[in-house]
Amino acid sequence: MTIKNQRFPIWRTIQISMLALAVWVFGAMAFMPAFKSHSTRLVMLIVLITCLIIVARLTRKDNYRSYLIAAIASVVGAPAYYLISPVTGHGEWVFALIVIAISSQWGTRPGLLAAVLSAIEYGFFTYYQTGAVTDAFILAGLFSVSALIIGTLVKHREIALVARAHLADELEKTSETTLIALTRALDARDQDTEGHSERTAILAVEIGREMGLKEADLRSLHLAALLHDIGKIGISDAVLHKPGPLDEQEMALIHKHPQIGYDILKNIPFLNPALDTVLHHHEKYNGKGYPNELSGDSISLPARILSVVDVYDALTSHRPYRAAFPSETALEMIREEAGQQFDPQVVQVLVRILADKKKTGK
Repeated sequence: MTIKNQRFPIWRTIQISMLALAVWVFGAMAFMPAFKSHSTRLVMLIVLITCLIIVARLTRKDNYRSYLIAAIASVVGAPAYYLISPVTGHGEWVFALIVIAISSQWGTRPGLLAAVLSAIEYGFFTYYQTGAVTDAFILAGLFSVSALIIGTLVKHREIALVARAHLADELEKTSETTLIALTRALDARDQDTEGHSERTAILAVEIGREMGLKEADLRSLHLAALLHDIGKIGISDAVLHKPGPLDEQEMALIHKHPQIGYDILKNIPFLNPALDTVLHHHEKYNGKGYPNELSGDSISLPARILSVVDVYDALTSHRPYRAAFPSETALEMIREEAGQQFDPQVVQVLVRILADKKKTGK
């Protein structure tokens, strides 16, 4: 059982421990002359642990990785015990560390395997040295109990992490559903823009996928497209529904809606990745957009995609002051603005996707 989303992964712990061990070895040899006689043993111990890490990395896709690493770690414990015993006077703690590491990373069963193998190996050492195996039986019990306790804690932590992730996912879905409902309510303020946000979201994600955006970025783009006009809540209906051209003061109000939308959404944690796109979807490729007059690649790709799709859907939708343009006419108008208002690459992808849809009748 591997715990996912650990804030401090086991391999990072091992790497730091390796560094600390190396510092301790060379420090001991530098300031404690008696340790120089054990320098070879200590360096060999570091080499053994390094080999274990390499094997673990190489077998990370193996279905039985946890049991394999438990067995290999226990085998490595034997030479490690031999190397460390003359230095510290005791080496059984090497096996204890192996059991703890395996149990905490992979759970009870691999931990028990490491405990049994470690106890057997320690039994061989003690039998060879003293002719008795009593200590081995005692350690076998202690190691097994430790593996059970640590493995149980790991299992419960895994369950807690899964439950927390599920709860977070459900809360996010609920929040997203609520936001979609809010978006629909916003679109419903004007029957001419009803459905605009959802259509824009679908097409924007298609373009983003075609341009190689990762799934997480596509999800953020989808949310941004749904919510890109939410700032219009702060704009009066008299301005939004004006049948004629807007005057300079009214245009200044309209230009505020990306910032208003950003301010509305900025305190919702799961929407953070979408904020940049909401804020900058009216920036122009030539730097003459708003609110920050960004240009070129300084505008994020999701925002450049949303900018094109937003205008395309607006052109092909009815407005109080004009009829909807046919798709071909809207595409021609957008092509004319490629390199000026719009990213030329995004325009090319939009044209290609719509052409494919026309061929397939979708």
